[in-house]
Amino acid sequence: MKRSLFPALNAIGCLILTGLVVVQWNHHRALDFSLSQTKSQLSSATTLAKAETARATTLERDITVLKESIKATQEAAERSNRLLDEKELQITSLQAELTSAREQVTIWQTALAERDSKLKELSAELSATRARLDAAIAKLKAAAAP
Repeated sequence: MKRSLFPALNAIGCLILTGLVVVQWNHHRALDFSLSQTKSQLSSATTLAKAETARATTLERDITVLKESIKATQEAAERSNRLLDEKELQITSLQAELTSAREQVTIWQTALAERDSKLKELSAELSATRARLDAAIAKLKAAAAP
């Protein structure tokens, strides 16, 4: 009995070992598949990380350009405001000068009107004096002519 028992035990042992090999092989195959998927995911994640890094770099450059643009725009606005303030001061000054010039013109017009009226009065007086002088000369000629 012992002899017939060894080959059967040996066959059972071989079957158990074969089953164990098949189980380990399936387990190894599942681990290999899982590793393959993990490597694929890692590759995808690395590619995505590189793309996001490039995108972040581009966005940072865009932000820098926008900041510079905003700064330049603000400086231009400040210069424009200063120029506008200067122009408003100049306008106020010119308006004051214009008002003063108009007042001066009004004063001159009044002075010219007064001068013209005095000249008319003097002209009338001169005409009257000339008429008296002509009358006096005529009297003198009449008196001297006898």
